[in-house]
Amino acid sequence: MRSQREAIINTGTEDRRDENGTSSVLQPAEFKAFDEHWAVRIYQRNLPHWRQDRCTYFVTFRLFDSIPEGVRREWEYEQTMWLQARDIRYDGPRGSWRAGLGKLSAKERHLFEKHFNRQVQACLDRGLGACWLKETACIEAVREQLFKADGQRHHLGDLVIMPNHVHLLTTPIEGYELEMVLKAIKGKAAIECNKHLQRSGAFWQPESYDHIVRDLQQFVAYREYIAGNPARAGLDLPAEAVYRAEWTDAWLKAQS
Repeated sequence: MRSQREAIINTGTEDRRDENGTSSVLQPAEFKAFDEHWAVRIYQRNLPHWRQDRCTYFVTFRLFDSIPEGVRREWEYEQTMWLQARDIRYDGPRGSWRAGLGKLSAKERHLFEKHFNRQVQACLDRGLGACWLKETACIEAVREQLFKADGQRHHLGDLVIMPNHVHLLTTPIEGYELEMVLKAIKGKAAIECNKHLQRSGAFWQPESYDHIVRDLQQFVAYREYIAGNPARAGLDLPAEAVYRAEWTDAWLKAQS
């Protein structure tokens, strides 16, 4: 019998299980929420990244010049002041201050992450940098790699390709870590985009932002955020830059 904690939302596709009842294949039309009772892996570069098997993620990756150095330094100063007010010394992007942040209440940690994440998203929507993703060929290159991996290394949900960043919902297929899926997609897309632009060098910011989707309400909120991103930025994007996963619409309609 399926555990209540497993909480897989299924639209009718086959759910293959081994003799222990473990799902061996995550079908495209499924959403798996974060479960606080299951094992979580955390690794850190400049950002902490939480991993849980078969979970759905909201992901943002951006062009390497999308946030100017001056803006980044302003955020770093503001972070320093925020942490200092709580007796935590900021000592660089990969410093020990994160351990201090982890000791704060869940409410304060949430406020910190929410505030600075909103700053990043608002800055991206200003359309700074070269904005190479305005180019039709670059949009097509990103789409091609995302869809080529769909069903092979991840299951792709909603997607929007903004001029200097990309938002998407994705569920890595069992056996594939999200960071490796994204590395392959971004690497191949960068090669094609640079070829079209007749340039070389860095194309993407190396580190992507990702957030485990915690529940259905948050899943719906992320879908709305992705769909509304062009309007918030005052843009009329080409149809190829936006993708709405039909299986999710069908499932949500069935729940109403």
